[in-house]
Amino acid sequence: MKSLALEFSQPDLAQEDYASQTAVRIILALLAIRWIAGIAENFGIPAISEVSAIFMTGCLFLGFVQHMHLSAKSQTLVLGLLAWMFAAVLSVAANFVGNVDAVALLALLALYALFANAASYNVTSLAALPAVQTFLVAFIIVGTCLAVAQIATGSGFVEAGKFETQRAIGSDVHPVSFAIQMVAALIGLEVIRIKQRHAWSFGHLILIGLGMLALYLTFARTAWVMLALCTGLTLFLRASPLGRILMLAVIAVSGIVLGQLSGRFSDLTSLPFFFQNFSVSDAVFDYRYVDNSVSWRIVNWSLGFQQAIEQPWLGFGAGQSAASSHFQLEMHNIFLETFFEGGIIGLLAFLLVLSGVIRLHRCLPSTTPADRHARILANGFGLSLLLAVTFSTSFVDQLMSVLLYLLMLSATSVPAAADQPAASRSAAILAP
Repeated sequence: MKSLALEFSQPDLAQEDYASQTAVRIILALLAIRWIAGIAENFGIPAISEVSAIFMTGCLFLGFVQHMHLSAKSQTLVLGLLAWMFAAVLSVAANFVGNVDAVALLALLALYALFANAASYNVTSLAALPAVQTFLVAFIIVGTCLAVAQIATGSGFVEAGKFETQRAIGSDVHPVSFAIQMVAALIGLEVIRIKQRHAWSFGHLILIGLGMLALYLTFARTAWVMLALCTGLTLFLRASPLGRILMLAVIAVSGIVLGQLSGRFSDLTSLPFFFQNFSVSDAVFDYRYVDNSVSWRIVNWSLGFQQAIEQPWLGFGAGQSAASSHFQLEMHNIFLETFFEGGIIGLLAFLLVLSGVIRLHRCLPSTTPADRHARILANGFGLSLLLAVTFSTSFVDQLMSVLLYLLMLSATSVPAAADQPAASRSAAILAP
């Protein structure tokens, strides 16, 4: 009777696994449509990325309504995003805001909730990882080709006052956004290799080299620091005590040498002069003192906070940080941005979202060495991303960056494959 029961249960399990793999392919196809639409918009097709995002949201919503599956791992994150949407509606109503930015924020939060749930629920087995790997490989190759073409043709991003420097934007609209996406793709690719217990291959090294080339062409310090933090944290936590001491020494010396030799950090030498002439309690914008991105952010944060406490409970309205701030730019700090736009209620909702993200990280498996290795990489990226959105860049409206991050977390949540026999491992090392 036991064998008979097993015989009848196996087709159900196979059917369930097939349905899950099909769902993963559909999710990745929707993500690919949004990604390609963003590229097409860079070539002059207007509003296609917004249309594709709406289409993606609609398809994910229909899929959720059809099955009504809520992932246990992502439920706190989904609840936080719903609370954020509620706070956004309150702030919009209180400020009589009716512009496109407010609607766009609500749509983005809904898409993030649906995608986080769909990815967490369906990307649960090793069988789903090859499809995710294919998407990440395509993202790295296409993104690098676009970055090289943009620099070669002089069609890259040019900062005000730095017309001699071309920066690649790849498949996005800003170098920093694309660079963060490339770091997420590289970390995701490495996580999948670890989960599958594959050895380093020539093809894998080529992909990493392409991704590093794209990062270099963006000249995005934020992404460079993120990748360095991910790599350094992983090596540090996996090293012996003596190895950790040596690593700290190498990092300190490398940082000093890089700061002295690299022209990308020369503008920061004016920071001591800036701090001598700036007061947080009486912040004013003075072009004589603000001549780099760090000093600019400090002034922006100070002025933004002073403005935010004028409406502390419901803020200035969802999506209004750029339109309402003195600089007409986003806060470049996720905590200040949510407080500015949604007040204390919006900030509390974001903290719930953050706790949901932390829960996703805490749910990552760590039973085997491979799982622990992948978990350290994912946690390193999550920590570096939190630092980035706190000190460097705004992240809420970076759709592809958020979705790639959620996809990478879902891949990391898959338990690693069983260890390979020696013969199989040798064959993997020789594989292309």
